[in-house]
Amino acid sequence: KTLNRIRRIKGQLNALERLIGQDEGTCEDRVLRARTIEKGMTSLITHLVDCYVENTVQHEMQSDPEQAVQELQKILRLMNN
Repeated sequence: KTLNRIRRIKGQLNALERLIGQDEGTCEDRVLRARTIEKGMTSLITHLVDCYVENTVQHEMQSDPEQAVQELQKILRLMNN
């Protein structure tokens, strides 16, 4: 699932590069494609955080809740920078 998201983003980036390289499309087209890539990246980041919570934090909550909270705080700081 994660690799499919990455491949989709790569494809979108390649399409934008071709559009610009061949001087095709309007500026609006380019901005729309760039925004699509941005949304794809946001979706990828959200997916990665969800996986982290499901696979790591859930386990740590049982064995070391304090560590789990620290890990979550670290991830949230990364998302906000």
